[in-house]
Amino acid sequence: MGLINYIHEKRLERERAIRNEKILGTLKVLAGVGAGFTLGILFAPKSGKETRKDISKAAKEGLNYVGENLTNAKNYIQEKTSNIKEALAERYDELRTEVIPEKIDEFEEEVGDTTEKIEENFKK
Repeated sequence: MGLINYIHEKRLERERAIRNEKILGTLKVLAGVGAGFTLGILFAPKSGKETRKDISKAAKEGLNYVGENLTNAKNYIQEKTSNIKEALAERYDELRTEVIPEKIDEFEEEVGDTTEKIEENFKK
């Protein structure tokens, strides 16, 4: 069981690292967009009306981008939750149908053997 747990932990670490890289990449993109947007506004030879339209458009695009990422994150969490529920249900069924009855049988055998030994000792 130790090797299985080790492999599972390594897989989880790898998934966390990938997720952190994606988050960091998203933050870098957002920072780049923000810096470019700011510099563009400062040095653009546009009228105030055009600039306000551009700001409004960029804000809407940013909200759409964030909304899509939140939706993707929600779907990812739902998928992982579903996978965990399935794995737990399988493990529960395995324990209920195989492991626990096997342990009960082993216990009954041990109790029976012990009872026989006690009877033998008592007869002696």
